[in-house]
Amino acid sequence: MTEEGFPVLGWVAEYSSAVKRFDTNTRLMLMVMALASTGGAITALIFNLYIHALGYRQDFIGLLNGLPAVVVLVVGLPLGIAADRRGYLGFMRVGAVLSVASGLGLALARPPALLVGFSLLGGLGGALTWVIAAPLMMVISRPEDRLHLFAISSAIGLSVGFLGSLLGGALPRLYGGWWGLAAGDVEPLRASLLTAVALSALAIGPLLGMREPRSRPPGAARPLPRNWGEAKLFLKLLGPSALVATGAGAMVVFFQLFFRLRFGLEPGTIGVLFAFASVTTAVATLVSPGLARRFGRVRAVVCTELASIPFLLVLAYSYDLRWVVLAYYFRQALMNMSGPVRHVFLLEQVREDQRATFSSLAEILGGLGRGGLGPIISGFLQVRGGFSAAFTLTSACYVVGAALFYAFFRGAERPPVAGDSVPGIEAAT
Repeated sequence: MTEEGFPVLGWVAEYSSAVKRFDTNTRLMLMVMALASTGGAITALIFNLYIHALGYRQDFIGLLNGLPAVVVLVVGLPLGIAADRRGYLGFMRVGAVLSVASGLGLALARPPALLVGFSLLGGLGGALTWVIAAPLMMVISRPEDRLHLFAISSAIGLSVGFLGSLLGGALPRLYGGWWGLAAGDVEPLRASLLTAVALSALAIGPLLGMREPRSRPPGAARPLPRNWGEAKLFLKLLGPSALVATGAGAMVVFFQLFFRLRFGLEPGTIGVLFAFASVTTAVATLVSPGLARRFGRVRAVVCTELASIPFLLVLAYSYDLRWVVLAYYFRQALMNMSGPVRHVFLLEQVREDQRATFSSLAEILGGLGRGGLGPIISGFLQVRGGFSAAFTLTSACYVVGAALFYAFFRGAERPPVAGDSVPGIEAAT
């Protein structure tokens, strides 16, 4: 049977060809993403449960999740401008070291002041890594391979998230069994966090093996918008994404507590649930380049995001665990399916020497929503009105963000080339 008659064969061949073209930098970058994502998946599952076990309420947990966004707000733009001018890799290496130091401190500290301090340090590390990673991937990849690289990177992160979620669920039981403690007690959860930090630290090795890409002489970049047209484009690119990030922050960082408090699930069960969600989402993510070719990048993003809304509302209002688990899987797959498409689309709309600067602005606004306003407002709503009100806020943010994104860029399907105006922008004003 031909590849045309069996689309999966063409899909596999397409990815195989792209992977063969990846250079050493690209392969090492994927290794970095795999190791960091494994540690991150364990941390994502355990951290809120650990802070809750220390005796803190959801409003303080929301604050800890939101504080890194404050750091990104303060230092993100200067760091992005500096990286566009001086190169990306050194900044990312420093960020990885600071992130590991923050994770170690959060796992060992108990007083609220220390937890706040290490959370802020994590924000600085995150500002260096979150801002730099995507522009670095754009520089080290060919234009025709970028969608595949971002899709593979996302799929790797989600796939190893399967392992990380399983470990995050199993480690507290393992450590608790050794020490004669319950899996939800402080010490087993702390030991699990320390394991996650160790795995994240391994990602520093491949980073040290990468070489700084140079697509222009250092200092030659002029990364800030040069006129009102570029500034308006930045606003249109950033606004919808910031709304979606706010909605995600109101819900995603609380999924562990949601399943724990509404349904009484143990960490091990939550870990298995998260693990299989990672696998289904990874498979869905790999479909994203095909969706973008078939329907266009903008429509692929908007349709998948809007399709997740009914499942999100089931999460908000249903108390039937079977329906909630099913809705959780569909919501995760649909909302993350087009993530690589959105990411590449946004970075292709700005000049090459603006990408880290734009990425820093995206992280500032996205971090304020995903890691700042979203968790803080959600924690406030949960303490007073439960998960339903918080998840309804997520639905509203997703709908408005997707609608604005389509209104602004419905004609901008062709990636621009050097010197081009961005197609479709004028028509979308």
